[in-house]
Amino acid sequence: MDGFASYEGSSGFLRWWPKVMLVAAFAIAVNHWSHWLQFTTFLVACAVMQARLLPWRFTVYAEGVELEFPFGRHVFLPKPATTVRIETVGAVAMTGTSRRLGYLLHDGVLFEPGKRARLQRAFDYYGYRVV
Repeated sequence: MDGFASYEGSSGFLRWWPKVMLVAAFAIAVNHWSHWLQFTTFLVACAVMQARLLPWRFTVYAEGVELEFPFGRHVFLPKPATTVRIETVGAVAMTGTSRRLGYLLHDGVLFEPGKRARLQRAFDYYGYRVV
């Protein structure tokens, strides 16, 4: 993937929030607060789920979409197998045609005018299937 990246979106919040949840779980486990086992398990499960499902950075290339996750996991979604659904605050990259769930592509936490149009142009420029 040495090509030109037409769009790169990232969210610092999605990058550090799972780590904060793990630190909170560790602090609760060390201090043995009331119901510490349930809270620790819940926080660890939430951190792992978020780190597996929500990429903190995505890059749109001509060959596909590259996703980076908080704990170092990288996923590449090839263009022929990817369908993109544009939403108001981001997009959802779905692999295959029969999937309803996909990877959420967030560019920041809050809505900023104009980002949706740039994201739409980037996917249209490279010929992605946009729904």
